[in-house]
Amino acid sequence: MSLVDPYLKTSRAKVHLENLRERLEEFGKEPCEFIREDDVENQLLIVRMRVRPIPDDIPLIAGDLFYCLRASLDQLVWCLAKINATPGYPEGTQFPILEQRDAPRFNRQTSGVPLVAAKIIESLQPYETPNPADVKNHLLWRLNKLCNVDKHIRIPVHGVTGVVKWNTFVPFPLPPEFALTQFGDDHVMKIPLVFKSQMALNPRIPEFKVQFGDLYWKIDCDFAGIEAIYDFVSGSVIPRFARFFP
Repeated sequence: MSLVDPYLKTSRAKVHLENLRERLEEFGKEPCEFIREDDVENQLLIVRMRVRPIPDDIPLIAGDLFYCLRASLDQLVWCLAKINATPGYPEGTQFPILEQRDAPRFNRQTSGVPLVAAKIIESLQPYETPNPADVKNHLLWRLNKLCNVDKHIRIPVHGVTGVVKWNTFVPFPLPPEFALTQFGDDHVMKIPLVFKSQMALNPRIPEFKVQFGDLYWKIDCDFAGIEAIYDFVSGSVIPRFARFFP
């Protein structure tokens, strides 16, 4: 046995990760539309900003990425159990990811895994975090939850963040709403009409982020959070078990 199969899964996850990065960058080039209207009576330029619909393939790619990472962990445990199972065939194994200590479940899912390797798996459990309040920030907990969500519904994309930057040559102090850091589907900005010609037609949004997650489970992460999960599984978790294989 070897770690070839788990690493093949993480390699496939890397393909999805880069695909997701490219699609988010492409969408981020023009994530919003701006609708302008002159309010002559009040001498205002009304600008309505709306976030464009996020392409359907973006959450689908994220779901495929999570599946590959979760499968790599399950295949890791199967390979560990297979070490002592020759010529047997491990059944019912998976990489446990538990919020609370559950010895019977943990032992069942790691049946046949060498004791030392099982101890390493246990040390990686979300319930081992020093502060119980941090369980839902544990990278494996987040991976497991997002993967389970994807089994039932498309990964929700429930919010976007960014910074709107207008023309820097406007000769008056911009009010706070001109530097939005959190915006919904429709946000209205009012600009003195006299400065209409000096406003950028399409303001820049250099730090646009798409948030993935499920509000029911109170979990969300942007691309950096997804990348952190990938790096942890492929670069930290799986390599810890290389010594169990020739």
